[in-house]
Amino acid sequence: MPELSIRPDVVVLLTEWDTSRRDPDHLYRRDGNPFTAAEHDLICTCTQEEIDAAIAQKRLANDLVHEHRALQEALVGLATKYVDPLPDGTLPSNVYALMTDEDYAECGRLVEALRTRDPFRYRYLYEEN
Repeated sequence: MPELSIRPDVVVLLTEWDTSRRDPDHLYRRDGNPFTAAEHDLICTCTQEEIDAAIAQKRLANDLVHEHRALQEALVGLATKYVDPLPDGTLPSNVYALMTDEDYAECGRLVEALRTRDPFRYRYLYEEN
């Protein structure tokens, strides 16, 4: 079996590495925990291909976070469009009933896009009560 030029475990470690911390003796994860000695040694053996793969993976993850946040903001903005004009202290029992057909369709598209990214968090938006 041919040996992989990019080791996935090394790429994962590189994506977890907090590069903002400048401690020459220890490497830390972004959550603040230090890497073990074995992980530290493994990171020290990384190749340029593995570094490039980790950078690409982090860019992809950042793009997905930005896209997810934009979808959330669009959904909130759509609902706010119908809630803001109401008198202070009142909320509609069904904001969907106030929406135009186009906005209702857009709401459905946004909710479905969010559900595919995080199915448990947005499950309640279409559950029958």
